[in-house]
Amino acid sequence: GAKIQMIQEKTGAKIDTTGEIFTITGPPDSVKQCEDAIKELIEKGYCSIMYENFSESFVNVHPSSFPDIIGKQGSVVRKIKDELNVEVSIPEVPKGSPPAKKFKVSLAGSVENVEKAKTVINDIVMYGHSDLTHPDQVHEELDIEARAYRYIIGRGGSEMKHIQHNWSVRVNIPREHSANDKVLIIGDKDNVERAKAYVEKLIWNAENAAKGRDKEDAAATGDHWGEEGAEEEWMKGYVYKR
Repeated sequence: GAKIQMIQEKTGAKIDTTGEIFTITGPPDSVKQCEDAIKELIEKGYCSIMYENFSESFVNVHPSSFPDIIGKQGSVVRKIKDELNVEVSIPEVPKGSPPAKKFKVSLAGSVENVEKAKTVINDIVMYGHSDLTHPDQVHEELDIEARAYRYIIGRGGSEMKHIQHNWSVRVNIPREHSANDKVLIIGDKDNVERAKAYVEKLIWNAENAAKGRDKEDAAATGDHWGEEGAEEEWMKGYVYKR
């Protein structure tokens, strides 16, 4: 439909789409350019003549960040495409891939907009949001020791659920392959500030409670966090090493 019409306008060739075979007519150079554009469209889903100052590039991304780039029902990646008029291709991750392997998120469009899309994707990977895709959101980074993550998560994830639901924020705790090694709180400004204050108080209370319970052990071992207890299912996947 629209893409075929655009190719005709750009090349000056005519495309007859009746039947199973496309027929291209026009001057030889136009026909060749039109044929190349159709092949590219079939192969990639887009063609270079669709854009002024065409450029292709990519961002290396760990698959753990793909859900943030895609968004719920594709809402985030669709906004990147629509707002910047770029193509974004997120690859399938083969089974058995090395856990640390990153994959190329491919971008195509005008030079300027491809560079903007790279910035957007890098921001999402690092901070969980971008001004373009999440215009009303901010983030705060908290430098918290890995052994204290358990206090933010809570038994069975209860504390994490409370924080996220009570203040309508997202809390990202670093995992092994996270780009950002800080705890992130993401949402609107007021709620992020309230959630941050709660988390800081939570950590302070837990730290001091642990000191009180295990004062003698802490004095002997130098471990001011106290007894950690057995690893529970919700802890798996987080960076949690003594």
